[in-house]
Amino acid sequence: MQLKSTLPLLATLISPILSASLNSDIAPRSPESQPSLTWTTYLNPPYAVYDPPNNYTFSPTTYTLISGPENAILIDTPLSVNDSEKVVTWIEKELAPNNVTLKYVYITHGHGDHFFGLPTILSHFPSATVIATQGTIDHAKEQLEPAQFDTFWGPYFPNQIAPQTETWNALPSDGLFSLDGYAFQAIEVGQTDTSNSTVLHVPSLKLVVTGDAVYGSCFQYLQETSTPALRAEWLKALIEVEKLEPEIVIPSHRQEWDDFSINNIARTREYLRSWEIELLESAGRQDLKERVGAVFPERIGDFILELSVEGGFPNATNGTA
Repeated sequence: MQLKSTLPLLATLISPILSASLNSDIAPRSPESQPSLTWTTYLNPPYAVYDPPNNYTFSPTTYTLISGPENAILIDTPLSVNDSEKVVTWIEKELAPNNVTLKYVYITHGHGDHFFGLPTILSHFPSATVIATQGTIDHAKEQLEPAQFDTFWGPYFPNQIAPQTETWNALPSDGLFSLDGYAFQAIEVGQTDTSNSTVLHVPSLKLVVTGDAVYGSCFQYLQETSTPALRAEWLKALIEVEKLEPEIVIPSHRQEWDDFSINNIARTREYLRSWEIELLESAGRQDLKERVGAVFPERIGDFILELSVEGGFPNATNGTA
C-alpha cells in the first residue's frame, strides 16, 4: 500500500517563546571562550525513480550536520523512510561521543526530497524543532496538495514517503537564530531551481549551506525555471550568495568527489548560461538532452535532466519541438 500524506502540513507561525529561545543566546564567541562549531556532511547516493520503462535515478543529495558543544542542527532530510533511517544512524554516530543533542532541523526550501524524511528523523529525535522561513513552509504545503503529491511524489516514489504531520516553526523575518551562542541566518534568495529558496549562513564558519541554490556535479533542475527571466533570477540569487563571502559552500546535489569551495557558485552560473545557448540551438527535447550531456559529461541525474528538457520544450512530442 502506498504511503502518502493524509494530513496537511501543520505549519505554525513562530511563537514569542520560541522566537526568544532562538535568539536569546546569540553573543560574540572566541576560540578562547568557546569551542568552535564543527560541520560534517552525509551524501545520499542516487536512488531509483519509478517510471517504467525508464531506469531513471534521482540525483545524490547532501545533508549537513553542524554541531556546537551541546547542540546540533541538521539541514534538510532525505525523501524516503529507508534513507532517513540511514541519516539517523549517521547523526547518532556523530553526536553520541560528545553527548550532543539534535536541537533543530532546518529546511532550505519546499521540495519534498528535502523534507519528506522529517517524520523518521523526529521519531528518533523527538525534542528537535523544525525551523524554516515562512516562504519555505508555504511552498512545502503546496507539495502536499493532491495536485502535486498525487501526480508526482507519490507515483514516482511509491511506498517510500511517510505521512507528513509535523509542526514547522517559522523563523523571524530576519532569519536569525542561534545555536550554542553562535549566530545562524536563513537568507531568502528567491527563485533558484524553485521559488522561495533559501541558504543557511553560518558566519563563524564562513560557511553557507546552499540547498538547491548552488549545485555540484549534477544536472540542475530547470523545469520550474523554464524561462530566461526566471533563470536570470537564479543568476541574481548566486550574486546574493557571493555577497556573504563564504569560504565553504555546500551544495545539496553533488557527487562524492566534489569539493565545498566557492567554485561551486561559478559552476552553477556556467551551467545556467550554457543552458541558454544549448536551448536556443537545439531542435527538441532529445537534442537538448544530448547537447547538455556533451557539454557537461561529468554531471549525473538523468531524471532531473529529463524534467528540465520537458520544461525547455513544454509542448513537444516525440523529441521534437
